[in-house]
This record gives sequence, structure tokens and C-alpha cells, in this order.
Amino acid sequence: MYICKQDKHIVNFRMTVKQKDILHFFAVAAGAAALFLLANTFHLRLDLTADKRYTLSGATRELLQELRDAVFVKVYLEGEMPIGVRPLQRAVKDMLSDMRAYSGGRLQYELINPAQGRQKEVFYKDLLRKGLLPYTVQEQNAEGGITQVDLFPGAIVSLNGRQRTLNLLQFNQQISTEENVNNAIQNLEYIFISALEELGRSEREKIAVIDGHGELGAAQVADMVQDLSAYYQVNRITLSGDVEALSSYALAVIAKPTKPWSEADKLVVDQYVMRGGKVAWFIDPVTVHEDSLANGHMTFGIINDHNLNDMLFRYGVRINANVVQDLQCALIPVNVSPPGMPARFSPMPWTYYPLLFPSPSNPISRNLNVVKTEFPGTVDTLQGAGVSKQVLLTTSPRSFVKSAPFYVGLEQVVDNIDTRLYSKGAIPVAVLLQGEFSSIFQHRALSAYNNGRPFSFAAKSVPTAQVVVADGDVIRNDVMANGSALPLGYDRYTRQVLYGNKGFVQNVVAYLLDDSGLMSLRSKVVAMRLLDRARVVRERSAWIAINTVAPLALLALGGLSFVFWRKKKYGGKF
Repeated sequence: MYICKQDKHIVNFRMTVKQKDILHFFAVAAGAAALFLLANTFHLRLDLTADKRYTLSGATRELLQELRDAVFVKVYLEGEMPIGVRPLQRAVKDMLSDMRAYSGGRLQYELINPAQGRQKEVFYKDLLRKGLLPYTVQEQNAEGGITQVDLFPGAIVSLNGRQRTLNLLQFNQQISTEENVNNAIQNLEYIFISALEELGRSEREKIAVIDGHGELGAAQVADMVQDLSAYYQVNRITLSGDVEALSSYALAVIAKPTKPWSEADKLVVDQYVMRGGKVAWFIDPVTVHEDSLANGHMTFGIINDHNLNDMLFRYGVRINANVVQDLQCALIPVNVSPPGMPARFSPMPWTYYPLLFPSPSNPISRNLNVVKTEFPGTVDTLQGAGVSKQVLLTTSPRSFVKSAPFYVGLEQVVDNIDTRLYSKGAIPVAVLLQGEFSSIFQHRALSAYNNGRPFSFAAKSVPTAQVVVADGDVIRNDVMANGSALPLGYDRYTRQVLYGNKGFVQNVVAYLLDDSGLMSLRSKVVAMRLLDRARVVRERSAWIAINTVAPLALLALGGLSFVFWRKKKYGGKF
């Protein structure tokens, strides 16, 4: 068959174009395969946010890379979430995905919808038994009404047969759902990585709850002890004047002593501090017998003679013999019926139960809910070389200080409150002390101490830390009539865990025992970037139109441009 020179040129051209297209296809496929292999081999994420919200810290990456055993995380945040909670849902998925990559696949996670299934109520009770707390969100439905949604925004981390329950979202009634969610996102890395660090410990550190001076009973600190016992060895001990009684303990907890401490027991704690021991003090400056109030009688607030003031003064803090009243306070049920009529209880503010505000500048108290107190005192920090002081809890600006002794009666609940008196400002109630402390016993004869046995005395401490709280009830849980303990921070009237007492105690323990610096992760700040709701309502229709029409217009423009480009490039070739 005869083919002219021009036709042969056209055939050769068509074959060349076809070959180029085939080569281009295989090149793109090979590049995609290479990128896929690289993505599965190396973990790369570019975080362009100003606050580095998607970047894991160096300590976190190091711990994940050193994992030798499999970790499994169950997260109960799957399913259709309220709009306000969806950022937390996305943040948890992103963070666990990053952690899985950095761990080399040793960390795996599962997303679970607790509302899915026929036996939902049974499943909810099981989650409550494991320590997961519900979170109630109210949102507006399509009909304009309010829908209440119960969530369990938490996780359970398992490692080496041990588990830890994590409540990711704390209920803070003082702030909006968006702010609660933002605080939760800021704490995600710390919550997950501290759980892994604690579960991975081969040896559990020991915590001493000191007894023998009228401290809170075992039932009154049962919730705190049960929570800490999952990760530490918690023992209740008496000192008996033995200087070595605390030598094997990493932390000593002193919970609301009501009897005077002997000088011999004070020396035991003093020398424990001098050797680097950590102490958490929960001290009532004033004693109020509330049993008399419950029976409808009056009572008095008198100075609590615990004999620890001189010791704390030497360490750099003074607990004053007073109580704080605050207009920002908890409610108590009060019988408001006239005498002789059936009882009718109504919630009334009780200014002797202030709700303290956590300091946002310290990792112990940052992003916590308000902390409930009962007849708390005030704390003054003193000038001292080598010891730094940081305030952890304060009253609201609408507070009032009353010195002991003073009268207390339930009629004060219903009396008109003179709000002009409540203007003392934010008053410190809890402080963190860090540095080198001086012993109060350095100029005393010591032969009679330690039960007459010789011991090595230290007049100045190595660098260590202590937390002093001027209220013993911060660590106390309520006890039911059958002897079972209610959760720390539980509000009897609303029957919910409203207050941040448990979180505060947990953070105090974690900070004082933190040798790896993980508590610094609680200082991470994620800026809130909320939409202008008024503008959203005003411009809603315009943005719906833009988001609907603009993508279609861009797609049509792209298609037309591609057709025009092909016509211009190949139109004259044939």
C-alpha cells in the first residue's frame, strides 16, 4: 500500500504523542507509588499554626519511640457529635494518629460510639463503673428547641495488663462549651502521655498519708487514695518520732490535722524535706463543728491548734487564723419553711463554702474547674532567699475575711448580705513553694529526738518543692450513710461532679513527683478562634450561596480552560 510522505509524517506524530502519554502515565504512577511508600516509612507533618497545636513535644516523641510493648487506646468519641464538641473529636483522632506513627505502630487505638447498641444503659453504667464521667451538652435543634445530649468524652489506655481511665473533657460551669473543649484540646498531649508514662513504670513510687494527729479518716480520703493507688503505692502511716519513717516515700500528704503535732513528729517531716522529700499540706486554720449546724444550732469558728505554724513560717508561708467568705460560693439545701410547717428545702448560697479560681499561670492549676472549699483560710507568702512562691488558688474579687473566733449560724444564709463588705479582692488560699528550705530545728538540742537514737541532721535542704493549701476539705470526699465514698468534687445537691478538687489533687501529686518534666506539657496554649456568631447569622445566606456556586464556577472555568488549551495546542497539527 502506498503511503505518501505527508501521511507517514502524521502517523509518526500520532505514535510519538501516544508514546509520550504512556510514558507520562507510568511516570505519574511510579511517583505516586514512591510517595506512598515514603509516607508509610517516614512520618512527616508540616505544622504552620502559630501555636504549634499539631506538633508533639520532644519528650512525647522520645517516650513513644522507646515503647517496647503494645499500647491499646479505646476512645469513646465516635459517632455524630454536637457541633461544639467536634473540634475535640478531630483533635483526639489527629493526636492518636501522630502517636501511632511515632511509636512505630506499637500504639493502636479504637474509636467507639457509646450510644450505639441496644443495651446502651448497661454500657453507660459500665463506663461509669470504670471511672468515665458523662458530659451533658445542650444544643438547639432544627425546630428551635433545646436538645440535651449525654456524652462520655473519655478514653481507656491499656498497657501490660494495666489500665488508666482518662476523662478528656472537664465540666466547668463557669465557662462555655467552646472554652471547655479548647481547654481539653490543650491538655490532650499531657493526659495521654502521662498515662503512658505512669503505666510503663516498672516500679511504683510510694506516697505516705500521715496519720496520728486527727487527720481525715480512711473513708474521707478514700476516693483520692483509690485514684492514686492505680499508679502509686499509697500507705497510711504514723510517724512515731522515727526520723527514717518517711525515707522510702517520694511524697507525704498531710490531710487536715485537728490535734497538735509533737515536736518529734515535726522533726521527722522537717528532715524528710531537708533530704529532698516533697510534702502536700492541706491544713485548716480554723475548726468549725458543722454537726451543730446540721442539727439547727449555732456553732463557733475557733483556731485550730495543729502546732505547725512555726514550721511552715520557716519554709516561707503563713496560714492565717481566719476564714474567707465569698459571694462566689457553693449552694447548700436550707429549710425555708416557717416553724411548725412541713420542711421545704431550697438551694441557698453559703458564703463559707467559696469556689476558688485556679491560677492560669501554673501547670498544677491551669485549665481546672473551680475548686470547692469549706471554711478556708488565707495564705501569706514571706520573703526568703532560695525559695520561690507561686499562687495556685485564689478567691474571687468579691471576698471577705473573718478572723477567729467567730459565730456561725444557718440564719446567716437567708439574712441580707452586705455586698459592700465583700471587696477584698483575689486572696491566695493555696501556694507552691520551690527551692532550698531551712530547718526550724537547726539551733535546738537534738539528743532527745528520734526516740533517743543518733541520726544525721541536715540544716538546709536540697532543692525540693511543697504545696500548702489553707483548707483540709479540698482533699476530703463526702461519705454516704452506708460508708461508701462519693467522688471528690461531687455536689450532693445536683448529684454531679461539678468541682475541680480531684483534678487539683491529681496535678499536685503529678507535679511534685514529676522527674521527667511532663507537667510542662500542661503549659501548652491553643488560641481560640471562634466565629463571630452575629456575623454568621447576618451573612448566612450569602456564604451558603458562595460555597455552593463558587466551586461549580471554578470547575466549569477549569474545564473550559483545558479544552481551549488542547484546541490551541493540537488544533493545527492534523
